[in-house]
Amino acid sequence: MHQHPPGRLTLPRVWLTDRAFVYTNSTATDIRATLQRARHLQAQEALQQRLTAAQAQPALPGVPPAPPRRVRAGLGQPLVLPSL
Repeated sequence: MHQHPPGRLTLPRVWLTDRAFVYTNSTATDIRATLQRARHLQAQEALQQRLTAAQAQPALPGVPPAPPRRVRAGLGQPLVLPSL
């Protein structure tokens, strides 16, 4: 069986002499920043999916959702909260 020497076993995607080659600085390929960005995007997508699922599911069957009411406190009127 043929043994490969240690090191790079893959060929570059684009040759250095090709016009499509673009040099990327090592600071632009920081794996920590890349992983942090990927985790942040995954968390945002998961949150968006949960919010979408919560909006699609009615709170109580047969009760239409009420529009949100905006209340400002301190206008001289007592604030009456609904009792459960």
